[in-house]
Amino acid sequence: MTVGDYLRAIVRSWLVVVILAILGVAGGYGFAKFTPDTYRSTGAVLVTSDRGDSTSELVQGSAYVQNLVATYVLLARSELVLQPVIDELDLDTTPRALASTITASSPLNSVVIEVSATSGSPRLAQKITEAAIESLATVVSNDVAPQTDGQPTVRLTVIQNADQPRFPFAPSTRNYALFGGLIGLGLGIAFAVLRAFAWQTVRSRADIGRLTSVPVLGEVVETRRGTRLPAAVLKDRLGIEAESVRAVAANLNFLKVDGGLKSLVVTSAASGEAKSSLVIALGLMVAESSRRVLLIDADLRSPSLADYTQLDGGVGLTNVLIGEASLAEAVQEWGAEGLCVLTSGADAPNPSQLLTSQRMTDLLEEARAEFDFIVVDCAPLLAVTDATWLGNQTDGALLTVLYDKTRTHNLEKVVNAASVGGLNLLGAVLTRVPRRGVSRYGVGSYGARTPSEVERLRRRLDPRERSRTTS
Repeated sequence: MTVGDYLRAIVRSWLVVVILAILGVAGGYGFAKFTPDTYRSTGAVLVTSDRGDSTSELVQGSAYVQNLVATYVLLARSELVLQPVIDELDLDTTPRALASTITASSPLNSVVIEVSATSGSPRLAQKITEAAIESLATVVSNDVAPQTDGQPTVRLTVIQNADQPRFPFAPSTRNYALFGGLIGLGLGIAFAVLRAFAWQTVRSRADIGRLTSVPVLGEVVETRRGTRLPAAVLKDRLGIEAESVRAVAANLNFLKVDGGLKSLVVTSAASGEAKSSLVIALGLMVAESSRRVLLIDADLRSPSLADYTQLDGGVGLTNVLIGEASLAEAVQEWGAEGLCVLTSGADAPNPSQLLTSQRMTDLLEEARAEFDFIVVDCAPLLAVTDATWLGNQTDGALLTVLYDKTRTHNLEKVVNAASVGGLNLLGAVLTRVPRRGVSRYGVGSYGARTPSEVERLRRRLDPRERSRTTS
Protein backbone atom coordinates (compact mmCIF):
# COMPACT_ATOMS: atom_id res chain seq x y z
CA MET A 1 0.00 0.00 0.00
CA THR A 2 1.16 3.51 -0.82
CA VAL A 3 0.96 6.56 1.44
CA GLY A 4 -2.11 7.64 -0.50
CA ASP A 5 -3.74 4.27 0.22
CA TYR A 6 -3.10 4.72 3.94
CA LEU A 7 -4.56 8.23 3.87
CA ARG A 8 -7.62 7.04 1.97
CA ALA A 9 -8.06 4.21 4.48
CA ILE A 10 -8.01 6.72 7.36
CA VAL A 11 -10.43 9.05 5.58
CA ARG A 12 -12.72 6.11 4.82
CA SER A 13 -12.88 5.27 8.56
CA TRP A 14 -12.90 8.89 9.73
CA LEU A 15 -16.00 8.41 11.85
CA VAL A 16 -14.42 5.58 13.83
CA VAL A 17 -11.21 7.61 14.24
CA VAL A 18 -13.14 10.62 15.54
CA ILE A 19 -15.29 8.54 17.89
CA LEU A 20 -12.26 6.77 19.39
CA ALA A 21 -10.43 10.09 19.81
CA ILE A 22 -13.46 11.58 21.60
CA LEU A 23 -13.76 8.49 23.80
CA GLY A 24 -10.04 8.79 24.58
CA VAL A 25 -10.46 12.43 25.62
CA ALA A 26 -13.49 11.54 27.75
CA GLY A 27 -11.65 8.61 29.30
CA GLY A 28 -8.60 10.72 30.14
CA TYR A 29 -10.79 13.46 31.58
CA GLY A 30 -12.77 10.97 33.67
CA PHE A 31 -9.60 9.27 34.89
CA ALA A 32 -8.20 12.63 35.95
CA LYS A 33 -11.40 13.51 37.82
CA PHE A 34 -11.40 10.22 39.75
CA THR A 35 -7.67 10.31 40.54
CA PRO A 36 -6.87 11.78 44.01
CA ASP A 37 -5.09 15.13 44.03
CA THR A 38 -1.35 15.09 44.74
CA TYR A 39 0.55 18.04 46.22
CA ARG A 40 4.26 18.79 46.04
CA SER A 41 6.37 20.81 48.48
CA THR A 42 9.94 21.86 47.67
CA GLY A 43 12.82 23.17 49.77
CA ALA A 44 16.51 23.83 49.05
CA VAL A 45 19.81 23.69 50.97
CA LEU A 46 23.24 25.09 50.20
CA VAL A 47 26.27 22.85 50.66
CA THR A 48 29.28 24.77 51.96
CA SER A 49 32.70 24.02 53.43
CA ASP A 50 34.25 25.77 56.43
CA ARG A 51 37.77 24.63 55.72
CA GLY A 52 40.46 26.79 54.17
CA ASP A 53 42.06 30.07 55.21
CA SER A 54 43.88 30.89 52.02
CA THR A 55 42.53 31.44 48.54
CA SER A 56 43.92 28.15 47.25
CA GLU A 57 42.37 26.26 50.13
CA LEU A 58 39.00 27.89 49.49
CA VAL A 59 39.18 26.91 45.82
CA GLN A 60 40.06 23.36 46.76
CA GLY A 61 37.19 23.33 49.28
CA SER A 62 34.73 24.55 46.65
CA ALA A 63 35.77 21.80 44.23
CA TYR A 64 35.58 19.30 47.08
CA VAL A 65 32.00 20.39 47.90
CA GLN A 66 30.89 20.19 44.26
CA ASN A 67 32.11 16.59 44.15
CA LEU A 68 30.08 15.81 47.26
CA VAL A 69 26.81 17.32 46.03
CA ALA A 70 25.98 14.39 43.71
CA THR A 71 26.56 12.00 46.63
CA TYR A 72 24.30 13.99 48.94
CA VAL A 73 21.54 14.00 46.28
CA LEU A 74 21.51 10.19 46.44
CA LEU A 75 21.81 10.27 50.21
CA ALA A 76 18.59 12.31 50.51
CA ARG A 77 16.52 9.24 49.47
CA SER A 78 18.45 6.70 51.57
CA GLU A 79 17.15 4.77 54.55
CA LEU A 80 19.70 6.54 56.73
CA VAL A 81 17.94 9.86 56.08
CA LEU A 82 14.33 8.71 55.73
CA GLN A 83 13.97 6.47 58.78
CA PRO A 84 14.29 9.44 61.17
CA VAL A 85 11.63 11.23 59.09
CA ILE A 86 9.24 8.29 59.55
CA ASP A 87 9.95 8.19 63.29
CA GLU A 88 9.51 11.95 63.71
CA LEU A 89 6.23 12.21 61.78
CA ASP A 90 4.97 8.80 62.90
CA LEU A 91 4.31 7.74 59.31
CA ASP A 92 2.80 4.33 58.54
CA THR A 93 5.24 3.49 55.74
CA THR A 94 8.72 2.17 55.03
CA PRO A 95 11.85 4.04 53.90
CA ARG A 96 11.62 2.41 50.47
CA ALA A 97 7.98 3.49 50.05
CA LEU A 98 8.71 6.98 51.34
CA ALA A 99 11.65 7.29 48.93
CA SER A 100 9.23 6.91 46.01
CA THR A 101 7.51 10.15 47.08
CA ILE A 102 10.74 12.15 47.45
CA THR A 103 12.97 13.62 44.76
CA ALA A 104 16.33 15.30 45.17
CA SER A 105 18.31 17.12 42.50
CA SER A 106 21.03 19.68 42.04
CA PRO A 107 21.11 22.35 39.32
CA LEU A 108 24.08 22.00 36.97
CA ASN A 109 27.38 23.48 38.24
CA SER A 110 25.86 24.44 41.59
CA VAL A 111 26.15 23.35 45.21
CA VAL A 112 22.42 23.64 45.87
CA ILE A 113 20.30 20.59 46.58
CA GLU A 114 16.54 20.79 45.99
CA VAL A 115 14.39 18.33 47.91
CA SER A 116 10.71 17.73 47.08
CA ALA A 117 8.05 15.52 48.63
CA THR A 118 4.61 14.60 47.33
CA SER A 119 1.49 13.67 49.26
CA GLY A 120 -2.28 13.75 49.05
CA SER A 121 -2.20 16.36 51.85
CA PRO A 122 -0.52 19.72 51.24
CA ARG A 123 0.41 20.05 54.91
CA LEU A 124 1.92 16.57 55.08
CA ALA A 125 3.93 17.22 51.90
CA GLN A 126 5.42 20.29 53.60
CA LYS A 127 6.21 18.41 56.81
CA ILE A 128 7.90 15.54 54.95
CA THR A 129 10.05 17.98 52.96
CA GLU A 130 11.08 19.89 56.10
CA ALA A 131 11.86 16.68 57.99
CA ALA A 132 13.82 15.22 55.07
CA ILE A 133 15.96 18.37 54.74
CA GLU A 134 16.58 18.45 58.49
CA SER A 135 17.45 14.74 58.58
CA LEU A 136 19.80 15.12 55.57
CA ALA A 137 21.61 18.00 57.24
CA THR A 138 21.96 15.99 60.48
CA VAL A 139 23.26 12.87 58.72
CA VAL A 140 25.77 14.93 56.72
CA SER A 141 27.04 16.77 59.83
CA ASN A 142 27.17 13.80 62.21
CA ASP A 143 27.76 10.75 60.06
CA VAL A 144 29.09 11.63 56.61
CA ALA A 145 31.15 14.81 56.52
CA PRO A 146 34.83 14.59 57.61
CA GLN A 147 35.61 16.10 61.03
CA THR A 148 38.33 18.67 61.81
CA ASP A 149 38.89 19.47 65.46
CA GLY A 150 35.57 17.80 66.25
CA GLN A 151 33.72 19.98 63.75
CA PRO A 152 32.30 18.84 60.36
CA THR A 153 34.06 20.31 57.35
CA VAL A 154 30.81 20.43 55.33
CA ARG A 155 27.48 21.81 56.38
CA LEU A 156 24.05 22.27 54.83
CA THR A 157 22.28 25.59 55.12
CA VAL A 158 18.58 25.98 54.34
CA ILE A 159 18.17 28.64 51.66
CA GLN A 160 14.53 27.88 50.79
CA ASN A 161 12.03 26.72 53.35
CA ALA A 162 9.53 24.06 52.30
CA ASP A 163 6.34 25.74 51.18
CA GLN A 164 2.79 24.50 51.69
CA PRO A 165 1.33 24.05 48.20
CA ARG A 166 -2.01 25.70 47.46
CA PHE A 167 -2.87 23.75 44.31
CA PRO A 168 -2.29 20.12 43.34
CA PHE A 169 0.31 19.45 40.67
CA ALA A 170 -1.37 16.19 39.63
CA PRO A 171 -3.46 14.96 38.06
CA SER A 172 -3.45 17.45 35.17
CA THR A 173 -6.91 17.22 33.62
CA ARG A 174 -5.72 18.81 30.40
CA ASN A 175 -2.73 16.52 30.04
CA TYR A 176 -4.74 13.40 30.85
CA ALA A 177 -7.46 14.39 28.35
CA LEU A 178 -4.83 15.17 25.70
CA PHE A 179 -3.02 11.89 26.36
CA GLY A 180 -6.29 9.96 26.22
CA GLY A 181 -7.22 11.69 22.98
CA LEU A 182 -3.87 10.76 21.43
CA ILE A 183 -4.33 7.14 22.49
CA GLY A 184 -7.85 7.10 21.01
CA LEU A 185 -6.60 8.73 17.82
CA GLY A 186 -3.81 6.18 17.55
CA LEU A 187 -6.25 3.31 18.05
CA GLY A 188 -8.57 4.79 15.42
CA ILE A 189 -5.78 5.12 12.87
CA ALA A 190 -4.57 1.60 13.67
CA PHE A 191 -8.12 0.30 13.17
CA ALA A 192 -8.43 2.11 9.84
CA VAL A 193 -5.13 0.72 8.57
CA LEU A 194 -5.82 -2.81 9.80
CA ARG A 195 -9.30 -2.64 8.27
CA ALA A 196 -7.76 -1.55 4.99
CA PHE A 197 -5.43 -4.55 5.10
CA ALA A 198 -8.03 -7.09 6.22
CA TRP A 199 -11.11 -5.69 4.48
CA GLN A 200 -10.06 -3.85 1.35
CA THR A 201 -13.04 -3.09 -0.86
CA VAL A 202 -13.55 -1.78 -4.39
CA ARG A 203 -14.62 1.85 -4.54
CA SER A 204 -13.83 3.02 -8.07
CA ARG A 205 -13.10 2.09 -11.67
CA ALA A 206 -9.43 2.61 -10.86
CA ASP A 207 -9.56 -0.11 -8.20
CA ILE A 208 -10.96 -2.59 -10.72
CA GLY A 209 -8.37 -1.55 -13.29
CA ARG A 210 -5.57 -1.88 -10.74
CA LEU A 211 -6.60 -5.39 -9.71
CA THR A 212 -7.74 -6.86 -13.04
CA SER A 213 -7.57 -6.39 -16.80
CA VAL A 214 -11.37 -6.61 -17.11
CA PRO A 215 -12.88 -3.53 -18.81
CA VAL A 216 -15.35 -1.49 -16.75
CA LEU A 217 -18.56 -1.04 -18.74
CA GLY A 218 -20.18 1.47 -16.42
CA GLU A 219 -21.25 2.54 -12.97
CA VAL A 220 -24.84 2.05 -11.82
CA VAL A 221 -25.88 4.53 -9.14
CA GLU A 222 -27.63 3.50 -5.97
CA THR A 223 -31.38 4.01 -5.74
CA ARG A 224 -33.19 5.99 -3.11
CA ARG A 225 -33.94 4.28 0.16
CA GLY A 226 -36.68 1.68 -0.13
CA THR A 227 -36.55 1.57 -3.95
CA ARG A 228 -35.11 -1.22 -6.06
CA LEU A 229 -33.24 -0.52 -9.28
CA PRO A 230 -35.86 -2.03 -11.67
CA ALA A 231 -38.62 -0.02 -9.99
CA ALA A 232 -36.56 3.18 -10.22
CA VAL A 233 -35.91 2.58 -13.94
CA LEU A 234 -39.59 1.88 -14.63
CA LYS A 235 -40.67 4.96 -12.68
CA ASP A 236 -38.35 7.40 -14.43
CA ARG A 237 -36.80 6.37 -17.75
CA LEU A 238 -34.89 9.67 -17.74
CA GLY A 239 -33.60 9.38 -14.18
CA ILE A 240 -29.97 8.98 -13.21
CA GLU A 241 -30.55 5.31 -12.40
CA ALA A 242 -31.92 4.63 -15.89
CA GLU A 243 -29.17 6.67 -17.54
CA SER A 244 -26.44 4.78 -15.70
CA VAL A 245 -27.91 1.42 -16.82
CA ARG A 246 -28.43 2.76 -20.34
CA ALA A 247 -24.72 3.60 -20.47
CA VAL A 248 -23.88 -0.01 -19.62
CA ALA A 249 -26.26 -1.27 -22.34
CA ALA A 250 -24.67 1.08 -24.86
CA ASN A 251 -21.16 -0.07 -23.96
CA LEU A 252 -22.18 -3.68 -24.58
CA ASN A 253 -22.46 -2.77 -28.25
CA PHE A 254 -18.73 -1.99 -28.36
CA LEU A 255 -17.70 -5.45 -27.18
CA LYS A 256 -16.09 -7.36 -30.03
CA VAL A 257 -17.84 -10.70 -30.17
CA ASP A 258 -17.95 -12.71 -33.42
CA GLY A 259 -21.41 -12.38 -34.92
CA GLY A 260 -22.44 -9.72 -32.42
CA LEU A 261 -23.30 -10.01 -28.72
CA LYS A 262 -26.52 -12.00 -28.38
CA SER A 263 -26.31 -13.60 -24.94
CA LEU A 264 -24.45 -13.17 -21.69
CA VAL A 265 -24.37 -14.34 -18.10
CA VAL A 266 -24.46 -11.86 -15.22
CA THR A 267 -22.65 -13.07 -12.11
CA SER A 268 -20.71 -11.73 -9.14
CA ALA A 269 -18.04 -12.73 -6.67
CA ALA A 270 -20.44 -13.19 -3.74
CA SER A 271 -24.13 -12.88 -3.01
CA GLY A 272 -25.82 -9.53 -2.48
CA GLU A 273 -23.83 -7.63 -5.11
CA ALA A 274 -26.88 -6.39 -7.10
CA LYS A 275 -26.55 -8.77 -10.06
CA SER A 276 -30.29 -9.59 -10.27
CA SER A 277 -31.24 -5.90 -10.16
CA LEU A 278 -28.81 -5.22 -12.99
CA VAL A 279 -30.19 -8.13 -15.04
CA ILE A 280 -33.73 -6.70 -14.99
CA ALA A 281 -32.69 -3.08 -15.47
CA LEU A 282 -30.38 -4.06 -18.33
CA GLY A 283 -33.23 -5.97 -19.97
CA LEU A 284 -35.45 -2.89 -19.77
CA MET A 285 -32.82 -0.70 -21.40
CA VAL A 286 -32.00 -3.15 -24.22
CA ALA A 287 -35.71 -3.62 -24.96
CA GLU A 288 -35.97 0.13 -25.59
CA SER A 289 -34.29 -0.39 -28.97
CA SER A 290 -37.19 -2.60 -30.16
CA ARG A 291 -35.26 -5.79 -29.52
CA ARG A 292 -36.82 -8.95 -28.13
CA VAL A 293 -35.06 -9.64 -24.83
CA LEU A 294 -35.26 -12.73 -22.61
CA LEU A 295 -34.19 -12.73 -18.97
CA ILE A 296 -33.48 -16.18 -17.51
CA ASP A 297 -33.26 -16.79 -13.77
CA ALA A 298 -30.62 -19.54 -13.61
CA ASP A 299 -29.73 -18.88 -9.97
CA LEU A 300 -31.69 -21.94 -8.90
CA ARG A 301 -30.30 -21.92 -5.37
CA SER A 302 -31.39 -18.37 -4.58
CA PRO A 303 -33.76 -17.17 -7.32
CA SER A 304 -34.96 -13.57 -7.24
CA LEU A 305 -36.33 -12.49 -10.64
CA ALA A 306 -39.87 -13.60 -9.73
CA ASP A 307 -39.67 -11.55 -6.53
CA TYR A 308 -38.31 -8.46 -8.30
CA THR A 309 -40.86 -8.59 -11.10
CA GLN A 310 -43.81 -9.93 -9.04
CA LEU A 311 -44.37 -12.62 -11.67
CA ASP A 312 -45.66 -16.11 -10.99
CA GLY A 313 -42.61 -18.26 -10.30
CA GLY A 314 -44.43 -21.61 -10.24
CA VAL A 315 -43.52 -22.45 -13.84
CA GLY A 316 -40.13 -21.54 -15.17
CA LEU A 317 -36.66 -22.79 -16.10
CA THR A 318 -36.68 -26.02 -14.10
CA ASN A 319 -40.05 -27.01 -15.57
CA VAL A 320 -38.73 -26.49 -19.10
CA LEU A 321 -35.55 -28.47 -18.35
CA ILE A 322 -37.46 -31.51 -17.05
CA GLY A 323 -39.94 -31.37 -19.93
CA GLU A 324 -43.03 -30.24 -18.01
CA ALA A 325 -43.42 -27.09 -20.12
CA SER A 326 -42.09 -25.56 -23.31
CA LEU A 327 -40.12 -22.34 -23.51
CA ALA A 328 -43.06 -20.52 -25.08
CA GLU A 329 -45.37 -21.67 -22.29
CA ALA A 330 -42.96 -20.70 -19.47
CA VAL A 331 -41.86 -17.20 -20.50
CA GLN A 332 -43.86 -14.20 -19.30
CA GLU A 333 -43.92 -10.65 -20.66
CA TRP A 334 -43.06 -7.93 -18.20
CA GLY A 335 -42.14 -4.27 -17.93
CA ALA A 336 -41.71 -3.27 -21.56
CA GLU A 337 -42.72 -4.36 -25.01
CA GLY A 338 -40.48 -7.17 -26.20
CA LEU A 339 -39.15 -8.00 -22.72
CA CYS A 340 -39.83 -11.54 -21.43
CA VAL A 341 -38.81 -13.25 -18.22
CA LEU A 342 -38.19 -16.95 -17.59
CA THR A 343 -38.34 -17.38 -13.82
CA SER A 344 -36.51 -20.16 -12.01
CA GLY A 345 -39.59 -22.33 -11.70
CA ALA A 346 -40.15 -25.10 -9.17
CA ASP A 347 -37.42 -25.87 -6.63
CA ALA A 348 -34.96 -28.48 -7.87
CA PRO A 349 -32.82 -30.77 -5.71
CA ASN A 350 -30.10 -30.97 -8.38
CA PRO A 351 -29.54 -27.46 -9.80
CA SER A 352 -26.01 -28.11 -11.10
CA GLN A 353 -27.08 -31.21 -13.02
CA LEU A 354 -29.96 -29.33 -14.63
CA LEU A 355 -27.85 -26.33 -15.64
CA THR A 356 -25.06 -28.45 -17.12
CA SER A 357 -27.41 -30.76 -18.99
CA GLN A 358 -27.79 -31.02 -22.75
CA ARG A 359 -31.35 -29.78 -22.34
CA MET A 360 -30.00 -26.45 -21.00
CA THR A 361 -27.77 -26.12 -24.05
CA ASP A 362 -30.72 -26.86 -26.32
CA LEU A 363 -32.84 -24.33 -24.42
CA LEU A 364 -30.28 -21.58 -25.00
CA GLU A 365 -30.15 -22.43 -28.70
CA GLU A 366 -33.93 -22.28 -28.88
CA ALA A 367 -33.94 -18.94 -27.05
CA ARG A 368 -31.37 -17.48 -29.46
CA ALA A 369 -33.67 -18.32 -32.34
CA GLU A 370 -36.64 -16.62 -30.67
CA PHE A 371 -35.02 -13.58 -29.05
CA ASP A 372 -32.51 -10.92 -30.07
CA PHE A 373 -30.76 -10.74 -26.72
CA ILE A 374 -30.55 -13.12 -23.73
CA VAL A 375 -29.43 -12.20 -20.21
CA VAL A 376 -28.92 -15.06 -17.74
CA ASP A 377 -28.92 -14.36 -14.00
CA CYS A 378 -26.52 -16.87 -12.48
CA ALA A 379 -25.20 -17.77 -9.03
CA PRO A 380 -22.04 -16.08 -7.68
CA LEU A 381 -18.94 -17.49 -9.31
CA LEU A 382 -17.02 -18.10 -6.09
CA ALA A 383 -19.92 -20.07 -4.61
CA VAL A 384 -20.58 -22.59 -7.43
CA THR A 385 -19.37 -23.24 -10.96
CA ASP A 386 -22.74 -22.67 -12.67
CA ALA A 387 -21.64 -19.30 -14.06
CA THR A 388 -18.53 -20.84 -15.63
CA TRP A 389 -20.57 -23.51 -17.41
CA LEU A 390 -23.33 -21.19 -18.59
CA GLY A 391 -20.86 -18.47 -19.50
CA ASN A 392 -19.21 -20.88 -21.92
CA GLN A 393 -22.65 -21.64 -23.41
CA THR A 394 -23.21 -17.92 -24.05
CA ASP A 395 -21.04 -15.13 -25.45
CA GLY A 396 -19.48 -14.44 -22.06
CA ALA A 397 -20.08 -13.12 -18.57
CA LEU A 398 -20.70 -9.71 -17.06
CA LEU A 399 -19.37 -9.26 -13.52
CA THR A 400 -21.12 -7.01 -11.00
CA VAL A 401 -18.92 -5.35 -8.36
CA LEU A 402 -20.72 -3.77 -5.41
CA TYR A 403 -19.34 -0.37 -4.42
CA ASP A 404 -17.44 -0.49 -1.08
CA LYS A 405 -18.67 -4.04 -0.40
CA THR A 406 -16.93 -6.34 -2.87
CA ARG A 407 -13.61 -7.23 -1.31
CA THR A 408 -10.52 -6.76 -3.44
CA HIS A 409 -9.21 -10.26 -2.87
CA ASN A 410 -12.64 -11.67 -3.87
CA LEU A 411 -12.47 -9.70 -7.11
CA GLU A 412 -9.03 -11.11 -7.82
CA LYS A 413 -10.21 -14.63 -6.98
CA VAL A 414 -13.27 -14.44 -9.23
CA VAL A 415 -11.19 -13.21 -12.18
CA ASN A 416 -8.68 -16.02 -11.62
CA ALA A 417 -11.51 -18.56 -11.36
CA ALA A 418 -12.96 -17.30 -14.64
CA SER A 419 -9.56 -17.59 -16.31
CA VAL A 420 -9.07 -21.16 -15.05
CA GLY A 421 -12.55 -22.13 -16.25
CA GLY A 422 -12.03 -20.56 -19.67
CA LEU A 423 -14.84 -18.08 -19.03
CA ASN A 424 -14.82 -14.97 -21.20
CA LEU A 425 -15.32 -12.00 -18.88
CA LEU A 426 -16.86 -9.36 -21.09
CA GLY A 427 -16.58 -6.63 -18.50
CA ALA A 428 -17.42 -5.43 -15.01
CA VAL A 429 -20.10 -3.07 -13.74
CA LEU A 430 -19.68 -1.12 -10.50
CA THR A 431 -23.09 -1.14 -8.79
CA ARG A 432 -24.75 1.04 -6.15
CA VAL A 433 -22.34 3.91 -6.61
CA PRO A 434 -23.27 6.83 -4.27
CA ARG A 435 -25.62 9.39 -5.81
CA ARG A 436 -23.78 12.43 -4.49
CA GLY A 437 -22.67 14.73 -7.27
CA VAL A 438 -24.35 12.58 -9.92
CA SER A 439 -26.98 13.93 -12.31
CA ARG A 440 -28.61 12.58 -15.47
CA TYR A 441 -25.49 13.66 -17.32
CA GLY A 442 -23.09 12.25 -14.78
CA VAL A 443 -21.77 15.28 -12.91
CA GLY A 444 -23.30 18.08 -10.90
CA SER A 445 -26.90 19.13 -11.33
CA TYR A 446 -26.82 19.94 -15.04
CA GLY A 447 -29.81 18.42 -16.79
CA ALA A 448 -31.76 17.62 -13.62
CA ARG A 449 -35.55 17.78 -14.04
CA THR A 450 -38.36 18.03 -11.58
CA PRO A 451 -40.95 15.20 -11.51
CA SER A 452 -43.50 17.40 -13.32
CA GLU A 453 -40.98 18.16 -16.09
CA VAL A 454 -40.22 14.46 -16.45
CA GLU A 455 -43.94 13.65 -16.76
CA ARG A 456 -44.46 16.34 -19.44
CA LEU A 457 -41.46 15.06 -21.39
CA ARG A 458 -42.69 11.47 -21.12
CA ARG A 459 -46.06 12.45 -22.58
CA ARG A 460 -44.39 14.37 -25.39
CA LEU A 461 -42.28 11.35 -26.31
CA ASP A 462 -45.09 8.78 -25.96
CA PRO A 463 -46.65 8.05 -29.42
CA ARG A 464 -50.01 7.30 -27.86
CA GLU A 465 -50.08 10.67 -26.15
CA ARG A 466 -49.10 12.43 -29.39
CA SER A 467 -51.88 10.73 -31.38
CA ARG A 468 -54.39 11.54 -28.67
CA THR A 469 -53.34 15.21 -28.72
CA THR A 470 -53.55 15.34 -32.54
CA SER A 471 -57.05 13.85 -32.63
